Amino acid sequence: MTVLATARALEQTTSALIATLPALPIDELVELAAQARSLAAALRDEPARVADALARVIDQYRDGRALLEGWAVVASASHTLARAIAEPDAGLGAALAAVRFELETLLPAASRPPAVASPDVPLASLYRRT
Repeated sequence: MTVLATARALEQTTSALIATLPALPIDELVELAAQARSLAAALRDEPARVADALARVIDQYRDGRALLEGWAVVASASHTLARAIAEPDAGLGAALAAVRFELETLLPAASRPPAVASPDVPLASLYRRT
C-alpha cells in the first residue's frame, strides 16, 4: 500500500469510527496505530510528526485513557495529514503544526522531576532568636 493510500485509509477509518462512539473497537484502534506508525516512518518533517502524534493518541484511546470528545480531533488530524500527503505543495505546514498541537493536547502531560525549592532568604543570613 502506498503512503497516500495508507493515509486515506487512516482518514476514512477515523472518520467512520465517529459513528461507533463511545465504543471504539480495540482491534481497529490497533490497526490504526500501526498505520500511523508506518506513515511516520515513511514521511519526514511535520507530516511525520503528525503521524507519530496520531499513533500515540490512538494508543491512548486503545488503552481507554483519552476523552471520547477528542476523537473528532483525531479524525480532523488524519484528514489534514492525508491532504498534506496528497498535495505536498499546498502549503499546509501551519495546518499540520496546528493539528499536531491539538493531538498533543490529548496526550498526558510529560512527567517532569519536581522542582527543587530554593529558599527565599539566603541561609547564611538566618540566625536563631532566643
